[in-house]
Amino acid sequence: MRGPIAVHFLGRHALSAEDAIPYMPKTRYERWWFDRLRGRGSLREVRPGTFYFDLIAYHRDAEALRRRAVTISLLLSLAIAGIAMLFYRL
Repeated sequence: MRGPIAVHFLGRHALSAEDAIPYMPKTRYERWWFDRLRGRGSLREVRPGTFYFDLIAYHRDAEALRRRAVTISLLLSLAIAGIAMLFYRL
């Protein structure tokens, strides 16, 4: 898990609507993670100020991020190899 918000919710077992806990970010760093997780659907609000961590949505988002990173890495590697081939002389 990445970020203090995910650790906070996992440590309190707030993983379903029945287990939702009240939470308010205390620092700008926590606010950034909080907004990021809410925007990606990993942090769900049950009642105003009461949230739970959607582990399935978190893993789905992490998998999508991993797929994008692999694709970008592959394309970048091919580009570097292509450029290196331009300098190859017989």
